[in-house]
Amino acid sequence: MSDAVSFLQAGVRSSLGGSALTGADRQKKVLPACQTPTMQISDTTVSAEEKTEAVLNDPKFGMFSLFYYHLTAGRHNNLLKKKNVLLCSHVCSLLMALPILVFLSQWLMFVALVVHHTNIYDGGLCPQRADAASKLMMVAIALIYFVKSFFLWDSIVDRTLRKRMIPATSAIVLLDTFQEFGFNLVVYVTNLLLIFTEPDCFNMLFNSLAMEFLMELDNEFERQYFSYLPGVAEAIYDSQFVTYQENVAMVARKSMTSKSFRCFRRLTWIPYKILLLTFILLPPFCFGMIFYGGICK
Repeated sequence: MSDAVSFLQAGVRSSLGGSALTGADRQKKVLPACQTPTMQISDTTVSAEEKTEAVLNDPKFGMFSLFYYHLTAGRHNNLLKKKNVLLCSHVCSLLMALPILVFLSQWLMFVALVVHHTNIYDGGLCPQRADAASKLMMVAIALIYFVKSFFLWDSIVDRTLRKRMIPATSAIVLLDTFQEFGFNLVVYVTNLLLIFTEPDCFNMLFNSLAMEFLMELDNEFERQYFSYLPGVAEAIYDSQFVTYQENVAMVARKSMTSKSFRCFRRLTWIPYKILLLTFILLPPFCFGMIFYGGICK
């Protein structure tokens, strides 16, 4: 038990000691008993599927980065010319800014749901007027969220420990990072509060599923887009992705040469720490909602 607590504390300290641009320091041990981290990249040829998966799983590559790709390399339509085919998802991603529309739709639907529930709720902090079924549903959903909150933290750790990643040397990459993790966190917290305000048992379940759908909109768009044109993911991986050491070196070099980047890096320090602290506090919040929701709903 004490070993698990020590590992938990050391892992949290390691994550909090990192930055939004480089993450936790991978070159030092979490605990003295851990194996020495190996930073060597295998020379094994990476398959097209692995490259696509790497792009999809990198939290620093999202809707803004995908749209930026279309503004730069993608606008030449070289892959479409090579395949001798027209794919509307590729061409219209530039002409109609489809990735940005997906980003906007996520937040618009989120805001609409919050405003709707705020307008119709009049129960106060602890109304205690729900029936037994609704209280049980509230407890069950809070229990599931409590369990899933640990996997949400693991997702941060796992997705930032990839062998190769897109370099964090632009504001676009940071926007995608905060959107990927921040939006998921906001959805988790808000969803529990919205479920608390929902009087109908079935709507409680459907609302939780609807918010899960919102979280996956941008990732689903990427998956669909790359399924029709996987060559884009390969091109992005080959031309942009770098190793952890290269990313650290590029961030350090950009910090030395660009005053605006240094300023931007300092501005992201506090929001990044707040984001990590909120992820740490998410399990206690979900655990508390098990009892608060069950009693006060």
